[in-house]
Formats: sequence, C-alpha cells, structure tokens
Amino acid sequence: MKTIGTALLALALVAHAEVTTFPIVPSATDPQIKQFDDPHWIYVNHDLVTGSQANGVQDRHELLLWLTGTGGQGHDAQGFSKLAADLGYHVVTLMFPNDLPASACARDSNPKGFEDLRMAIIQGGHATYQDGRKELTITRTECIESRLIKALQFLQEKRPRENWAQFLKADGSIHWEAIAVAGQSQGGGHAALIGIKHRVARVLCFGAPKDYNQKLNAPAAWYGLESATPKDRFFAFNHHQDPKGCTPEQLLINLKALGLAASVPPAEVDSEALPFHHARILYTSYPAVTITGVDSEGARTAHGSAILTKHAERWKQVWTYMLTE
Repeated sequence: MKTIGTALLALALVAHAEVTTFPIVPSATDPQIKQFDDPHWIYVNHDLVTGSQANGVQDRHELLLWLTGTGGQGHDAQGFSKLAADLGYHVVTLMFPNDLPASACARDSNPKGFEDLRMAIIQGGHATYQDGRKELTITRTECIESRLIKALQFLQEKRPRENWAQFLKADGSIHWEAIAVAGQSQGGGHAALIGIKHRVARVLCFGAPKDYNQKLNAPAAWYGLESATPKDRFFAFNHHQDPKGCTPEQLLINLKALGLAASVPPAEVDSEALPFHHARILYTSYPAVTITGVDSEGARTAHGSAILTKHAERWKQVWTYMLTE
C-alpha cells in the first residue's frame, strides 16, 4: 500500500503543464449577489482536463470546493489548490458570507445551534445564537450552494471545453457526489457538515472541525447524525497546539464524535511517511509555537499551519494523500 501512495505522489510531481488561475467576482455570476463580493478563485489545469496533457495524470472528473475560514479570502489556499488542479481536479475556492464564526454558538443552550447557523450559511435561511439574543439571516442568493451553482454555470458558459457543467445535475442542482469539499477553520466545519448532509467525493478539514459546546461541555450534536458520506472519505489535518475555537483536547473529542478514529488511530505526519497508516486524522507539531492566549501570534500560526501556502513543499505528501487516498 505504501508503494501505491508513493506512486500517487510521483504523479503529482510530473504534472508539468501550467495551472491556470483566475478570479471571478461573485456578482458577475449573479447580479443579485450584493455582499461578500471579493473574488472566487478558480484553478484548472486546462490541458489535463481537456485531455491534451500526456504525463500520466488524468482528469478526475471531480471538483474541489474550497471554503475559507472566518474573514478569509478565496485565494487563501493557493498552494493546496494548485496541487489539487495538478492532480486532475477542477478547483473553485468560493467567497461566501464568512464574517460570523461558528464559535458564536459555543455557549448556547441549544445543542443544534452550530448546525442551524452553518445550514443558514450553506443553503440559506435563518438562525439564532447566543440563546436567541442574536440572529443570522442569509438569503438563498448569498448562500454557499447558490453561489457555487452560479459560478459553475458562469464557468461553463465562458470555458465550455473544461466541462464545468458535469458538477451540476440536469435540474441545475449541485452534483455533490462529484465534489470534494474542503475548508479551513469555519470552512472546514462547513465541509464536514456538507459531507454529513450530502454524499460527496471526500471531505477535507484543516484546523477543524471546532464545534464544541462549552456550555454543555459536549461536541456539537451534528457530529452524531447519520452521514450521507462514508466516514472513510473524511480527513482532518490539525496542529497539536491549535487552541482556536476549542482546546486541542476538545478538537480530538470532536473528531472521535465524528467517527474518524473508529478503526485507525491518528497519524503523526512529522515522523510518519506516506501513506500515514491510512489514518483519517492527521496531526503535526510544525511549527513549534508558544501559546499565550487564543488570539496570540502562536495560536494563529498553529491554527493555519496545515494549509499555509508557504508550507506547500513540506505538506505536499500530506495534501496529496488527503486528495487521493
């Protein structure tokens, strides 16, 4: 099995054709979009997905949907997105309403608070938090699902040879089974919940999932829902010291509640080689940091370490494993 993983990494390294990277302003795909209009970013190896690149890598006929963290931009995961495109994915890094962290529900009495807030952002709707004292309403036009549909329709019109329409069904809805959903922090939590609600190609979480209810001293209720996506398609890559959203100990409780440690223990990527004993939970201690509080520089560094583009060479094997295992 190690030989197979090494071969997959080799394929990633021989993808020589250029990855095309370009922005799309959300309102250009739908004039009804009025908020969070910073660009989506698109990554595609045009020669690969149109069948004209002869280097052993094939079009996966899968879309990687990247969802950024709170306050993030669509281009935050450039290194990861370019690698995915060279592995045969079409890639959309989506801008969406991301100013409210899910941790706003961390002290709610409602065990469904995290799920309600996330689903309002994912599919549009209304949610309350802080025990009903505050409200969030996201229109269908502004939500993740509608923005993705409009982006894919726009891309199909502008770049038909790349076949972006394959990620939509005949009725115009999302073809989730052809989509790998990934994200960091808030976006990683959205990715995991989408994987619970829809059967997707895979789920990739970085610095996530962080939904732990401090008031109830329990992981979010939605982790225990019946999952439309098999749990062996979920992967999580985190830093051992990451305190953002919940403590490192609570994060591991979340991952176990999600069912990712049921048969294979976590892998330590700093000391293990590909394929990381086929673990679904991956951990690093790089870089070593000093944590003086959840808003300290050390905390921010640990929280973002697993996805930072400046670490792309270090994490190439890990990312390739997560994208292809």
